[in-house]
Amino acid sequence: MGRTEPCQQEKDLLSEELCIFSEMLEALPEPLAVLDTGLHIICANKRFYSFFRPVPEEEQGNAFPDMTGMHRNLTEMQTLLENIVNGNTADGRLSINFGPAAAGKDILVHAQALTHPTNTKDVRNILLRIKEAATPSVSHGQGPADMNYLSLVEQGNDGIVILQDETCIFANSMFRVMTGYSPVETSGKKFTDYLPEEYKRMISKRLKKVLKDRRSPGRNNEVEIITNNGDMLQAEISFAYITYQEKPLVMLNIRDIRERKLAEAELKASREKYSTLVEESNDGIAIIHEGALKFTNRKFSELTGYSREELANRQLTDYVSEIYHRMLSGRLRKVLKDMRSLRHSNEVEFTTKSGSLLPAEIGLSFISHEGKPSVMMNVRDISERKRADAELRDSERKYSTLVEKGNDGIIIVQDDVLVFANMKFCEISGFSKEELLRRPFEDFLTADYKRVVMKRFRRSLEKNRDTPLKYEVELLSKEGVHTPAEINSSVIEHSGKPAVMAIIRDITHLKNKEKRLLELIEVLKIMESVIKSSPAVIFFWKPEDYWPVEFVSENISQFGFNAEDFISGKLQYGDIVHPSDIGRLSMETEQWTRDVENLSYEYRIITSSGEVRWVDERSVVKRDLDGNVQYVQGIVVDITERKNVKNFMHIVSGPGEIFTPVGDPGDMFYQLLEFATQTENLDSGALYLIDEATGDLNLVAHKGFSPEFIRSIRHYSSGSIHKRVMMTGYPLYTRYYELNSMIPGNKPVNERLEATAIIPVKYEEKLVAILMLASHTSFEIPFNSRSTLETIAAQAGPLIGRMREQVDVHKDMRNLRIIFETIEEMIFVIDSDGCILYINPFACKCLDYTGEEVKGTNILKLHPQNKLLEAAPVIAAMISGSLTSHSIPFEAKSKRIIPAETRCTLGQIDEKKVVICLSRIEL
Repeated sequence: MGRTEPCQQEKDLLSEELCIFSEMLEALPEPLAVLDTGLHIICANKRFYSFFRPVPEEEQGNAFPDMTGMHRNLTEMQTLLENIVNGNTADGRLSINFGPAAAGKDILVHAQALTHPTNTKDVRNILLRIKEAATPSVSHGQGPADMNYLSLVEQGNDGIVILQDETCIFANSMFRVMTGYSPVETSGKKFTDYLPEEYKRMISKRLKKVLKDRRSPGRNNEVEIITNNGDMLQAEISFAYITYQEKPLVMLNIRDIRERKLAEAELKASREKYSTLVEESNDGIAIIHEGALKFTNRKFSELTGYSREELANRQLTDYVSEIYHRMLSGRLRKVLKDMRSLRHSNEVEFTTKSGSLLPAEIGLSFISHEGKPSVMMNVRDISERKRADAELRDSERKYSTLVEKGNDGIIIVQDDVLVFANMKFCEISGFSKEELLRRPFEDFLTADYKRVVMKRFRRSLEKNRDTPLKYEVELLSKEGVHTPAEINSSVIEHSGKPAVMAIIRDITHLKNKEKRLLELIEVLKIMESVIKSSPAVIFFWKPEDYWPVEFVSENISQFGFNAEDFISGKLQYGDIVHPSDIGRLSMETEQWTRDVENLSYEYRIITSSGEVRWVDERSVVKRDLDGNVQYVQGIVVDITERKNVKNFMHIVSGPGEIFTPVGDPGDMFYQLLEFATQTENLDSGALYLIDEATGDLNLVAHKGFSPEFIRSIRHYSSGSIHKRVMMTGYPLYTRYYELNSMIPGNKPVNERLEATAIIPVKYEEKLVAILMLASHTSFEIPFNSRSTLETIAAQAGPLIGRMREQVDVHKDMRNLRIIFETIEEMIFVIDSDGCILYINPFACKCLDYTGEEVKGTNILKLHPQNKLLEAAPVIAAMISGSLTSHSIPFEAKSKRIIPAETRCTLGQIDEKKVVICLSRIEL
């Protein structure tokens, strides 16, 4: 057999471990030796060496079959040991002759494989035990009576560690399996290094005490051991004092208690769960044995008012009213006799500690308590139910009175026949109860309603409709008079059968009022129709600050508001007046207190969408007999278009002036179209810019055209006929169909346009844009209008030209905008009217609006409605420069309130005064 020499490190380590057992080996009465898998002697006791008489220092490390006196049996011995190493047998016995033939003696060699605890096929060592064949206690095929200690230590279920000065000098295989450490990692290491900090001091003290007392302590300790992979091993450690080579050692027996801990935790959780269920139950629970209370929960004590100590071992009947003693004792005996629970609950009354009676419902169940047959009693407080029953009886008496003496007739119809009628129905119908009952209900209905009402009754019964069904009928009285009535019917159970209960109300007086009201409504409808078709909005104002509204006509909707918002007080009229005009208007309304009756004002308001509109108010002051102002009646008319015409006329009269853009270029282009389409007979238009690089025409603004038409005229390439027709360089006035007929190929969507103008826009004699204007109704553009349009184009040309020359400036502005768009604070730029010229993306995100929704609207729209009174003067002060900060919150589109601190500063854009606001959200 080829023998493999173990590596030096492994050999040293094994020798160190096995030497620890020398004291154990010496205690056995037979020769013992431990071989490695190469059959080398790595450890043996003194009896082994004295038996074979070798010198220990010379033989240790040599192969066992080569020892003096064994050469005659080498082959047989070597075969046995190789079979054990190769796993062909785990245990073998062999009788051999030792020494010379004449003086030799027969011995019994017992060889046993020592395997790895986790891999029983992996032979680590071989244990040899020697006996003389003549020993009477040994027979062939049976080992010695005493167990081998080394085998027990290595293959036991517990980890064993031997410490010298708290340092590991030996750790068995099971300890390494439990912790995952290798033999090298366990040798020479302090045992406390395997422990968390909270256990180190305690274990160290225990080790010192064992060495000091030189005895094993009687108690074990539970600790956690840090395994090789960082997990915590829950273990129980016992300490034993031993000596080796006259050196005091401590042997630790380490038992894995994780499964036990898990089982204990589950048991504890189970106990706590059921204990909680019992203790936190809404019912009182008591366990009764031989009539005495052996256990009561918290709820039982709470119900009776007695503590658990006062209840313990007392007779149950001591706490139950005397009239229930016999019944309760009988029930307890029956449960114990039948050994099962009673199906039905019983009601009893307990006497509480305060002397009051507690009505309760009890359930009795058979259980075994502490090994004795007992009864568990559940006690439920039914005092609320009893109180409710009493209240129900009182309620029934009250409702009985209400039914008979109420103002409405009440009937019950069953099988189409009246089975009940109260006195009020008798009054309505003119019949007595004797005349009414047991007659078909349809006898009391006019001919027009008999079939309909009875059909509804039957359908309600079929569907078992318990929700009331209300409708109007005509009853036929005893005198033949038709009485209008309202029936409110529903399905009920009467005498164990379904029936229809109907509440009947005489509505004669309501019908008379309704008739008069209808006449008034017809008049009001005519008035409303006139008001709705009129642009004038009618207001009644209270003579108070900010002009609360008592009435406003429905056509206030043209400004985006709801009349109910003003009438309910949610909005006041002053809330919609432009902040720049509210001060002037307040001064003018002081005239209400004078003798002036008729007033007239022009001012601006802000619509619900944030648009600024000019209005003309004509108001009349109404006074009482003492001359005090009761209210102010006013008519408000939108005059924005008239104001725009004035602005337009101002532009025409001053040819040297140009358009001043507000906001971005798109606003300016739209402004240009606004002015142009206000010209007589025109209602729509489009503005094209000429691309300097390609010569293409690109639509940049439009008004009055359908989306489909816009898509068809949005772009004309430089080589298209459309472009050549539109870029003649001279104004062209014609009918649209004539213009369209000049262009072959696909036609644009039919927009039904009539009169059309194509006007070139030039800068320094070079075409920069094309203005196309049209009408859906007029067939011709008058000559005076043509002059106006050409003047507008002449003024727009230089503006567009200069915009092109300032490309670099716009690039800088775009860079600045990029900076604004990356700042995570809300930024607004507003003009002198409070309208928003710019809002950064972070503000849009916070407020849930898009830039297009907000741009051009008044900043007041972004503040809560209930803060407008406070916000309006603040915005006005910001615009005037007298206020640099405020803390009015913002309101998002979703109505979410956003607290913020706003700082503002004055600036200029295109020589116009603006206010730049930076709002920081307060968290």
